[in-house]
Amino acid sequence: MKILVALDTKDYSRKILKNVARLAENTLADIIFLGVQEGGTKPAKSMEKALLKYQQDVYSHFSPDESPYADFSSQKWQEKGPGDWIMTFKGMKEFRLRIRTGSVAKQTIAVAAEVESDLIVIGCGSKFGCEWDGEMNVPLRIAKDAPCSVLIVKHVQKAGEIVSILDQSVVSQDSLEMVNQLVTLHDAGLKIVGVKEKKGGKEDKIEKRMVDLLKYYNDRGISAWIKLLDSKDVKDYVTHSSR
Repeated sequence: MKILVALDTKDYSRKILKNVARLAENTLADIIFLGVQEGGTKPAKSMEKALLKYQQDVYSHFSPDESPYADFSSQKWQEKGPGDWIMTFKGMKEFRLRIRTGSVAKQTIAVAAEVESDLIVIGCGSKFGCEWDGEMNVPLRIAKDAPCSVLIVKHVQKAGEIVSILDQSVVSQDSLEMVNQLVTLHDAGLKIVGVKEKKGGKEDKIEKRMVDLLKYYNDRGISAWIKLLDSKDVKDYVTHSSR
């Protein structure tokens, strides 16, 4: 399993690290920390420092004898391509730091597709909704176009309910297990939201898949509810649910 974590130097990024560490501990996933800067011919010092500090924060969650990730070494940033730098720590599982230039949403989606990530984790500020560095709806744009599951952490608090939005009839086993892990970590309830498209023929598949998922989670002792929404209502539902 691979988890891609989109990060910047703001406080909301730092606050999601405990969730990332708990997911890493429970799934033994390969981890990629991605920082995106506007431009430049080399990694920004502030981004380098932040990613290395975030990595230390996750490592501190593990005892030295139990960590699946390699110790810090004297590795340096390697240029993977124009505006793309990487640093890799290989242990039992792999931990990568990566910095790219460009748009946060576009670069996060591109890296997720390239590494075949199973989950993207991203935080956001809550002063004006769900903003990223003052820009509205960056996390929601990532969630809309991502090739995998996305976990958006708006407030770091104990969750009473996990909402899983299903917009396709085929869901990977890794995605199902990831939702299982989130519900277990937070001891939360689960709501499965199916998205109906305007085109005919797909609604029956979504409804059948939702029933299958309800049985899957109930068989594992997870209390789950199901709900069906029109695609045009998803944005308003997400905004309302995150308040």
